Amino acid sequence: MNTLEFYQQTYTYDTGNNLTNLSHQANSSTWQQTLTIHPNNNRGTETQQSTSDFDAMATY
Repeated sequence: MNTLEFYQQTYTYDTGNNLTNLSHQANSSTWQQTLTIHPNNNRGTETQQSTSDFDAMATY
């Protein structure tokens, strides 16, 4: 069984070039992380993370 697979990552940025969304898509799983940029210090904080069901043992 092949343990490697192709995947796609998509990045979204706001007008200040701050990362606001990261999305990972593969056949075995997908997940997305959303970040909110704090207006006072320009730091990103995770506000939401979602995943699909992933069975790690199925890859062996």
